[in-house]
Amino acid sequence: MDLIAISDIYGDTRITKEFLLKLDNSKKNDRIIIVAGDIDIKMLSDDYYQNVNKILRLLSENCRLLIYLPGDSDAEDLNIHQENTINIDKNNLVIEKDDMKIGFFGLGGAPAHSVREKRFSAYLWDENIPTVRESLMTNLKINLEKLMISQPDYIILITHAPPYGTADYSTPITIKEEVLLGEFLEELGKGSEKIGRKRLSRNPRHLGSRVIKEFVKYYKPDIHIFAHIHKQGGKIITKNGTIFYNVSHLSPLPYRLTGRKFLLLRLTKQGVTYSFNSVVTKSLSFQDFLEAYL
Repeated sequence: MDLIAISDIYGDTRITKEFLLKLDNSKKNDRIIIVAGDIDIKMLSDDYYQNVNKILRLLSENCRLLIYLPGDSDAEDLNIHQENTINIDKNNLVIEKDDMKIGFFGLGGAPAHSVREKRFSAYLWDENIPTVRESLMTNLKINLEKLMISQPDYIILITHAPPYGTADYSTPITIKEEVLLGEFLEELGKGSEKIGRKRLSRNPRHLGSRVIKEFVKYYKPDIHIFAHIHKQGGKIITKNGTIFYNVSHLSPLPYRLTGRKFLLLRLTKQGVTYSFNSVVTKSLSFQDFLEAYL
């Protein structure tokens, strides 16, 4: 079974189309596409639901099944009604193909401590509050138990946020990166003045979820796909029986050189093979590359 995972699109239909051009069109009826959140930015988009519908429709037309969940920049109640599209946030699903069963379950949003500018995020949860922490953990456990009834060959956890301490390390934001973020917001028609001039922390830190870390450490899903921390995009880590993939980020902004990534996964009875690919056309000359992507 072939899976393709992306995240952090931020309403960019152009990059979505460029991504789809990189895929093998002959396999579109067999593959599953996973979107691990941040499809658009609800707090900055007047046409948020229209943009999300358009992006998910483009993706769903190029796969057998589209699995998505809302990220911190998305609406928590996001629910797109398309024939082969499912929101896996606080939900579960079993797919049967090639004599295999694959179980999926997920958790959207992100912990409040993981974002610098909360006003740009619509779906955050504070895992330091005991009742919130317990609710998140209980939901993950229930959906896993439902999957286990089917005895799947692989169990795949999809979250927007990483587990604490795994591909979640934030490095200091540079002046250039802040300028690019300003350009990004300006392109959305809201102006870079919305950012403000508050000095950001210069200390690298872990921004993942402790709830997700605790859950994964104890229950050990076979595969964990997540996003959210852009500078850790493309990281693959194997520990305690779980393979972790940070699939950040398809959008070229705010980090132009580290974006445009997507993950290819192939699951068989024999095991998992994978690769990170890029929307960037690698055959371009250096000059053409600069003009096209910078």
